[in-house]
Amino acid sequence: MDKPLGRNKPAAANGNGTTPADDRVVPLHFFENSLLVQGNNMAVSLVFDDVLDPEKLRASLEGLIKREGWQRLGGRLRKNPSTGKIEWHIPTAFPPSRPALRFSHVAYGIPAASHPAASKIPVPSDRPAVVGDPDDLAPLAWEEGYKPGGISDYLTQDIPVLGLRVNSFTDKTVAVLQWQHVAFDALGMQYVVENWAKVLWGREDEVPTPCGLESDPFDVLTKGTRPAGETHLLMDRKVGMGGMLRWGLGYGVDMLVRAKENRMVCVPESYWRPQLEKALGELREEAKEKGEDVENVFLTEGDILTAWTMRCVVAPMNMPADKTVAASIAMSLRKAFEGDLIPPSAEHPYVGNAFGWANVLVRAGDVTGKPLSWLARQVRRAINEQGTRAQHEAYYAMVRDSALGLPIIVFGDGGMAQVGFSNWDKAGLFKLDFAPARVMPKEGEPCMPVYVQENHGPVKPADGFFVLGKDAKGNYWTSACKVKGQWAKFQEQLDKDFEKGV
Repeated sequence: MDKPLGRNKPAAANGNGTTPADDRVVPLHFFENSLLVQGNNMAVSLVFDDVLDPEKLRASLEGLIKREGWQRLGGRLRKNPSTGKIEWHIPTAFPPSRPALRFSHVAYGIPAASHPAASKIPVPSDRPAVVGDPDDLAPLAWEEGYKPGGISDYLTQDIPVLGLRVNSFTDKTVAVLQWQHVAFDALGMQYVVENWAKVLWGREDEVPTPCGLESDPFDVLTKGTRPAGETHLLMDRKVGMGGMLRWGLGYGVDMLVRAKENRMVCVPESYWRPQLEKALGELREEAKEKGEDVENVFLTEGDILTAWTMRCVVAPMNMPADKTVAASIAMSLRKAFEGDLIPPSAEHPYVGNAFGWANVLVRAGDVTGKPLSWLARQVRRAINEQGTRAQHEAYYAMVRDSALGLPIIVFGDGGMAQVGFSNWDKAGLFKLDFAPARVMPKEGEPCMPVYVQENHGPVKPADGFFVLGKDAKGNYWTSACKVKGQWAKFQEQLDKDFEKGV
């Protein structure tokens, strides 16, 4: 068992306090070199209603990391004493003394229901509901006594950036993927878990080679070597320094100072699908009245979930009708820049961080007073219009001119309410089939997670929602941290919405 994450331990790999000279040293890319990313260590827990072989899980993931192009996931993080910059140190080989994967396994020998943490694994609800606290499962997600401290936890030990912790019960397995956020974002995680499964199934010939990361393909965005061809659509809504100060004293205090509570929300298909169908019906009827082509009306499941969550956040807070509500929706840059800055993902996926943002600015009165279809359309419009290559280039032109030192621009005003969204459904976590790892094979039956959650820290923004995805029964799972005391109001709103129906 490899040593767990910790602090204040020497980074000794060869006995003299240094790492081997033949490590490949690679600088961090722009998206990796910010507090936004470095401030969070991540853990994603996959819960299976089966007993899985931990050695098969370890060997397959380690086998992926050792493949050409994937070795960065076994890399170490170091601060260059001369420049003060953090760098990748990627071993050229992975001997037992320097494994490709940080691995731990705990066999409890009892049913999950008899364990103090595992007994709190949430189960689906038949109506939208707050169903649990992801922090209750932190003892399974992290090693005993560990509290994530950001990238500094990785700088003083010779440990790989990627870890796997397997918790075995007599009736369940909780497999936890741990990583420092510099390794990859949500879509990068998709490539990791998809290809982990391929190796587990013995389909190594289907594993693509990631595009090389020795140089930063997004340099043109961050250094301005290819100037933006247009201005950003929200340029005139960019918050100035005075507004930033006011906003920071509000949202910043909520994020950094005030006590928060983490919760998981289950939204069953029996609730969200009628909401989506009603919204599409209303927008089609509106298009018909305007003489527009109803075939062009389009909303995704994510659009309706985002709009509905915004309403559930805003409605119970009794905000003034003219108060600005700003929703920041994380987007991957990959699709927009495939065939340009990066190769097609099917051939050479970009396993790293490459994110942008779509921003929705609306009034609180419209969030609560207008139909959900209206708000969902604002979400879809923002994603469509701000997700183009030209708009991403315009966004990062503003980032270069910003004094924040972060890869984000704040739009709206200093008194706005902020809600964030990161939709992981495309990562396909609920669709992973780990059947070959079953201790007791079940011919022809898939083995997919019944529950997925994430834990991260130490940076925990208030009202930052992670949509973990949709399980096999059609339930959506989403989690967030809210200021202490606000979850009760959120649940009251869920109950009101449910009683009101569609």
